[in-house]
Amino acid sequence: HAGRAPFLPSSPHSSSTSHAAMKPKRAKAVRKRMASYCHTFGFKEPYRVLCDGNFIQAALDFKLYLKEHMPKALIGRCNMVTSNCIRAELKSLGDDVSGASLVAKRFECIRCKCAKGTAADCIKNLVGKDNAEHFVVATQDQALRMFLRHTPGVPVVVVARGEIILEGASKETVAFTAKHEADKNAPDDKERKALERKRKILDGEEVVAAMATAILAEKDTGDGVGGWLEGKVEQPPPRRRKGPKGVNPLAMKKATKVSKGGKGQIVKKKRQHRKKSGKG
Repeated sequence: HAGRAPFLPSSPHSSSTSHAAMKPKRAKAVRKRMASYCHTFGFKEPYRVLCDGNFIQAALDFKLYLKEHMPKALIGRCNMVTSNCIRAELKSLGDDVSGASLVAKRFECIRCKCAKGTAADCIKNLVGKDNAEHFVVATQDQALRMFLRHTPGVPVVVVARGEIILEGASKETVAFTAKHEADKNAPDDKERKALERKRKILDGEEVVAAMATAILAEKDTGDGVGGWLEGKVEQPPPRRRKGPKGVNPLAMKKATKVSKGGKGQIVKKKRQHRKKSGKG
């Protein structure tokens, strides 16, 4: 590694043609994973990719220009960042990683407050228990990758087979995502109270139906209980039957008065008309 030339920004134009584009199936998986991190843990573009020294060195070995290939690997805009501890560790390794040290100086530097330790310890402190800063960790350190998989919501990228690969979500991340979706779909306090009131109403209706069934059963047995309860229940008024009604008495023709004559004959009584008296 002593004679390795530093990684210069002009190199991506010569190296990008040697790396094939991401396959559609893997691109779909990456897009789905990053969408889950954004939806559940609050990630957003541009993603903050925390790169350690061994990852930068691996990218140099495969001639990967991180500012070009990292957005392709995550299918989104990215900002590469390092920390004081990562830069100090690269500087302490000397000329063997001089190219990686030069690349790290071009990235944004996080002013960490770590005590003197390794870059892995610094990354653990920056990620913390819940990765509140939403870092995407780029590392080749196997032990560090296994440690980060115990923290939900930490995407990890590695260099493998000459390209940058996003690792699958850990079991803790999958479990946290499932719980988040369940809590999101669960009713809130207001909806829970409304459901409880509705449940009580339905339970009351079931009790009333059971009592009615018991009353009918007791009435059929003739033990007297049903008859006693029957008087307590108000009977509905009888329904009026639909159909033709009787004759309107006001529309009926009045009967003609008759008087009996001699020898059983019936003589109709003539109507008398009054004469109108003229004026004057």
